[in-house]
Amino acid sequence: MKRVIFDCDNTMGINNRDIDDGLALIYLLNRNDVDLLGITCTYGNDSVKNVFLKTRELLVEINRSEIPLVCGSGAFEMKNYVNLSFDKVVDECENDAAKFIVEQVNKNPKEISILATGSLQNIYDAYMIDNNIVDNIKEIVIMGGVTEPLYFGNKMMNELNFTVCNEGAYIVLKNFKNISILTGNNCMKSQFGTGELEKSKFKSVEKYGKNAFIIEKIEKWMGEFKELYGYEAIVLWDVIAAIYLLEPELFKKRLFLNKSNVKSLSEGRLIVDDLKEFEESKKMCYNITRDENIINIPEIINGSNVNENLILTIF
Repeated sequence: MKRVIFDCDNTMGINNRDIDDGLALIYLLNRNDVDLLGITCTYGNDSVKNVFLKTRELLVEINRSEIPLVCGSGAFEMKNYVNLSFDKVVDECENDAAKFIVEQVNKNPKEISILATGSLQNIYDAYMIDNNIVDNIKEIVIMGGVTEPLYFGNKMMNELNFTVCNEGAYIVLKNFKNISILTGNNCMKSQFGTGELEKSKFKSVEKYGKNAFIIEKIEKWMGEFKELYGYEAIVLWDVIAAIYLLEPELFKKRLFLNKSNVKSLSEGRLIVDDLKEFEESKKMCYNITRDENIINIPEIINGSNVNENLILTIF
């Protein structure tokens, strides 16, 4: 049983916004091997206020309002989702989500996995409250970052999660242990198109309309995404990260030396060196500086298997 805190920027229900955080939440809730301790809201796809409101609405819709839901902080307003135009100002509010993370981690040392699919503001703030949580968190699985430009057809997609909180991302990637990052580039191997949509519909009907409302949301987002990017399929980034957390055997572990800096992360760009022959026992031989860290950037082995797991679990 994995004890999980889901730190997300869910915008399911907002026009022209991704639905993958909401689907990742439903994926977690449909797993019998997950103890979801709480959901912490951050910004990214939209403001933290809108994320909190939409996540609360979703929990009501699926009759799971008993799950702790905590709003983070960070003043952020998205102006243009595709071109990544946004306003960010100083937020003086205390971060209740960060406090929740610190409290839960210290109450359950080395037992909690964090799935982070939005900005890393809450995790950064948790670290600033208590540096010692780096030793008490079991693992962090992050969706975000690119290692090279990310294209849908001939249109480039801007990275979002690291870009909007690059200083926080830098501190988290430098200091935390057992980090796995599902990058935008690596997630492209598991695209969700019309074939996957039809399989989802069949599965939903087979189970007497279970989660039929999700089909409508997927269809809506696929239509919106086609208008935005001229592309027939979508990628359910955050669900892929959730699948990695629970089904790591569907992925190939790849260790890298993280050399990303604040400037590169302002573009969402990871700077890494491949550690093909890395052995933990020889860690000192790599001459790792205090600004570097070893991270795992998993690769999908077979995209069809990942999509099959997604469909079977959600529907």
